[in-house]
Amino acid sequence: LIGKEEVAAIAETATGIPVLALNRIEQPSNRMVLNFSLSPEREGELIAERLIGKGLLSVGVFIQGSDSNTRTLAAFEKRYQQAGGKLLFRTPAPQFGKDASGAPINPTLPESLPQAKAVLLLMSGDAAKPTRAALALNGAGGIPVFAGSDISNDADAKTNAQLNGIEFLQMPWLIGQGNALGVTPAQLAKLPSSRGGGARLNAFGLDAWLVSTRLQIWLGGPNTAINGATGSLPMDPDGRIERTLPWSVFQNGMPQPLNANQP
Repeated sequence: LIGKEEVAAIAETATGIPVLALNRIEQPSNRMVLNFSLSPEREGELIAERLIGKGLLSVGVFIQGSDSNTRTLAAFEKRYQQAGGKLLFRTPAPQFGKDASGAPINPTLPESLPQAKAVLLLMSGDAAKPTRAALALNGAGGIPVFAGSDISNDADAKTNAQLNGIEFLQMPWLIGQGNALGVTPAQLAKLPSSRGGGARLNAFGLDAWLVSTRLQIWLGGPNTAINGATGSLPMDPDGRIERTLPWSVFQNGMPQPLNANQP
């Protein structure tokens, strides 16, 4: 697990044996190097493809500031606009203020919101809840809402019903779906590293090991796909693993996998 500059250097020099690099190479150029990462850019591309597939070609984005969310949004916008999608606005998550008497003030949302066919939330679950409330109070409660995987992080389970109906990407590992190794989160539950954000790294580590055992198979037969803990992992001939994540939806306050054939 090294920086992009080091990965690029390895890609220029690796010969003889296959190498698994745990970072993203923007322009793969070495047939012996397979790169695998949990890149925010890939998540942005997958969200764009979901909206495009549903014919939702105008979207408003509410974003909670972080490097990861910024990268997700940039990749989303690029893929979305390539297919004719229009990004109406990007704005921080709304905040409910209070007037002099202490009564809450309904936040003002972008004027172009009524034109949106979809809303995208790039934020945590706790930030998404007041955003959802603001949408409803501004007459936009009926617009389909989509989110990145962060929405299932740090959310108070007691109030998760406020997220009902939101579709979001999530690793199979975190929604109880199986993987090729047959390892489950419950088997690692006693490890301190398996809690919180560490759960994603556990899944990444499992998949990195699994992919490393398939390098010779990949060299002999590109286009191999693996059912991983972090998603479906197609091992493409160009040396890149472009992860595909399943979609989930909040129902009764609980994340539930969406049927693969469900529109």
